[in-house]
Amino acid sequence: MQRILNATRAFCLARLFRLVVVGLVLGLLAIAATPAALATPDDAIAQATRHFLMSQAASLGDDVDVELKSDTSRLPECRSPQPFLPREGVPQGRVMVGIRCTNDERVRYVQATVSASVRFLVAATALKRGERLSADMLDWERADVSRRPRNALDDPSQAIDKVVTQRLAQGMALRSDRLRQPYLVHRGEPVTLIAGGEGFSVTREGEALNNGGKGDSVRARMPDGDVLQGQVDARGRLAVRY
Repeated sequence: MQRILNATRAFCLARLFRLVVVGLVLGLLAIAATPAALATPDDAIAQATRHFLMSQAASLGDDVDVELKSDTSRLPECRSPQPFLPREGVPQGRVMVGIRCTNDERVRYVQATVSASVRFLVAATALKRGERLSADMLDWERADVSRRPRNALDDPSQAIDKVVTQRLAQGMALRSDRLRQPYLVHRGEPVTLIAGGEGFSVTREGEALNNGGKGDSVRARMPDGDVLQGQVDARGRLAVRY
């Protein structure tokens, strides 16, 4: 009986040993089969591609990151790799990079993903249409460049003293198309026009036909019925050039 138990125990141990060995072998094979792209390639093509994309995408934001999607170690040998973009523009998102080499005329291609973190201004509190912005109404938000709202502002000087043209909830992006200059000229009110040209300057009074802030174009009706158009200056006058 004891011999049977010893034999059974030995058989179980041998089988367990075989299972462990098989598991280790399969694990090593899985590691060997893992694409090299999942590791960090350090070959010349990979280094050149990463450096090139980092420099090309520097204008995107504060934290630019480049991830190679191609296994560059499997590409043909490339001496003095010279990366280029098949399509013009600042690279972002999934991109394709061409690589020229000095040792042959074949072009290699590498896929990569470029991401960047950017800051933009948002409303620190709910804002009503017509409110004039001050510094305490502004806040910052950070997101990937691909999710930055269109026309979002990233400089407080672009927003402070501007007027909100629509209601904004707290956290909404401050965009250039949602703000305007404060009106210095108001429709139906008197306005001074300064008409000037080479060697002369004439000042006349008229009635503004539309609202306008600094730099805006405003039309005005003169006492004789003529309609002139001028640009609003910092003092709320219309500069008319001939």
